[in-house]
Amino acid sequence: MYYVLLELKVENFITIKSAHLTFEEGFTVFTGETGAGKSVLLKAIMLILGERGGTNYLPPNAPSAEVEAVIYGGDLLKERLSEIGLKPEEEIHVRRIITPNRQRIYVNGSPVSLAELSFLTSGLIELTSQHEFYSLFDRKNQLTLYDTLLGLTSLVEDYQRLFEKYKALNREIASFEERLRQSALRKDYLEFQLKEIEELNPNPEEEKQLLSLRNKLRNLSALRDLASALQSALESVYTPLKQALNLLDKLIGYEATFTERKSALEPLYYELKDLEREVSRFLADLPEDAQSLDEVEARLAKYERLKRKYQLDTEGLIKLKEEIKKELSTLETGEDELTKLKEEREKLLDELFSLAEEISSKRREKKGSLEERLEAELSQLGMKGARLVFDLKTKGKFPENLTSFGLDELEILFQPNPGLPFKPLEKIASGGELSRIFLILKSLMPFAQPSTLIFDEVDAGVGGLIAQKVGEKLRALSEKHQVICITHLPQIAKLAHHHFLVEKVQDEAQTQTVIKRLSQEERVKELARMLGEPEELSFAKRLLKS
Repeated sequence: MYYVLLELKVENFITIKSAHLTFEEGFTVFTGETGAGKSVLLKAIMLILGERGGTNYLPPNAPSAEVEAVIYGGDLLKERLSEIGLKPEEEIHVRRIITPNRQRIYVNGSPVSLAELSFLTSGLIELTSQHEFYSLFDRKNQLTLYDTLLGLTSLVEDYQRLFEKYKALNREIASFEERLRQSALRKDYLEFQLKEIEELNPNPEEEKQLLSLRNKLRNLSALRDLASALQSALESVYTPLKQALNLLDKLIGYEATFTERKSALEPLYYELKDLEREVSRFLADLPEDAQSLDEVEARLAKYERLKRKYQLDTEGLIKLKEEIKKELSTLETGEDELTKLKEEREKLLDELFSLAEEISSKRREKKGSLEERLEAELSQLGMKGARLVFDLKTKGKFPENLTSFGLDELEILFQPNPGLPFKPLEKIASGGELSRIFLILKSLMPFAQPSTLIFDEVDAGVGGLIAQKVGEKLRALSEKHQVICITHLPQIAKLAHHHFLVEKVQDEAQTQTVIKRLSQEERVKELARMLGEPEELSFAKRLLKS
């Protein structure tokens, strides 16, 4: 199985009230009058591929719109499902629900994000339109296309990863140089800051002790008087208490009921004794006088001045000191560090130049054969003598010339007829020529695996025998891929394996888009309509059989 879009179900989506389509391998076309709603179908598919939805997709008075699809992706899809934490399956059932207030996305019944949906479906379904035709005019896109056609994508991606690393290193060097410059300007100030903080030598424990000592010195007389009075009071209490305990002990010899009372009283005696000793030590440790108060106040004033200056507490001052030391150290060792970074950049540059030159060589090596193949393909689509060439220019081996694509610049030039000058594709190719060129390029692309290719307006600007050739190219492409095409041309529609008709049905209340698969007889009628002779079925029958 190589086709990937198996089913598409649309409910209450813009003008489609209800549609359930099943898809098969081969070449499928959608036809219908202009304005019938073919673009609505494409918008539904784009939602399945991860495009943002909006309330503009809701029909009037509809509570919600739903788009569902079943997509086959084989082992690739199993790997991707595992990466986002879902059960690995070869198929996914995608369901998108849009309401006026919110949007929901489900894959195999589990809610997923828009980014996850885009990741799952990336590369499985390719939707191309006139908008993508004109993307060929962007020089970066032209070089990406060229590398894809030559099978150089993997090599270029290796180079781009290295180039991103090189750019990140350049940014790091620039940032480092700026830091060094700023630090050099601040060096004197940093050294001054460090000196005054180191002179203080902040210590939270010291500050705590100084605050306690200051409190004692400020209240020295009161502390000494209170402690002395307390010591005297305790001495006057615990001596009589000791006598009471001795008497109680003797009493217990005669009356044991007092034992419990003695047990309760004894701890109090020892508590009082311990308190008296503590008060005594406190008195002994008190300074003789308050002469040292000035020194303590001066020391604490230094703490307060620096804390106010830097808006930090003592712990913050310690941290600031270490940060300043680190910044000054960076100044001392920064040049060595910068030299190492620049040496690393030089090594990266050598690798980049080597890889860029390898890519340039391969681009030039395969250029001629690709252009010959394109000339043959153009001839098959009715542009005999037309040539498409890739004007490849390699810039000098200088760092400023490196881009995410190496040292090369590319422009696609087109010559519609022999003898005419080559000109940039966007300045000379007609709409019909551009459509055919795009189809050729798409058919030559080396896809990672068979996928669904959806073409919208690929037949723009063509007709007659050229339309026949375009149809043949699409049918040939469907041998390797599932090809779905929206077309207005009977020459293309007749070559399809499967044919859907998109019709607009109107009544007084609303306009609806109806999509149905055509039988062989219905295909004849639709081809006759497309030919402009809806009553002349015989020619349409012959066209379908041809």
